[in-house]
Amino acid sequence: MNAKHDSAALLGTRWVEVGLALFTVALGAVVMLGSLESGIGWGDAGPQAGYFPFYIGLLLSAASLANLLLTALNWRALGNAFVSRGAFRQVLAVYLPIVLYVAVMPFTGLYIASTLFIAWFMWRDRQRATPYGWPMILTVAVGASLASYLIFALWFKVPLQAGPLALLGGLFK
Repeated sequence: MNAKHDSAALLGTRWVEVGLALFTVALGAVVMLGSLESGIGWGDAGPQAGYFPFYIGLLLSAASLANLLLTALNWRALGNAFVSRGAFRQVLAVYLPIVLYVAVMPFTGLYIASTLFIAWFMWRDRQRATPYGWPMILTVAVGASLASYLIFALWFKVPLQAGPLALLGGLFK
């Protein structure tokens, strides 16, 4: 890819402003509708359960509509890029492995998933910093997971999802 294509706008600021304003208007509306079910008036003991949430939702929606109006009024000024293709690619390079890490954790457990996650990032970025090989990658990845096990499971007695390592008996409970 060339530098011009990498710096091209993927998403404009005005569209982020519109999307966020519409999302928060909808969020405020959901809060208000939920509050109506609980009651938004005053009872014998004071305000009903939905009174304060209703007005918070109303304020959120009103402020969001004001932001939407300001975005419309400043439409030309908000024509700059919110994120470029290159910057978004860098975000995805971190975000997608995190999503995969979280997705496999219920099956592999915290320790195996963390070891693989740390090893992946060290292997992927090995040329950017110090060129280190597999012995260093495995030592750091396994060491970090072992430290997590020692600190949380053994010392603080916080049970973490061990996954298949739980089959080793009482060692990884």
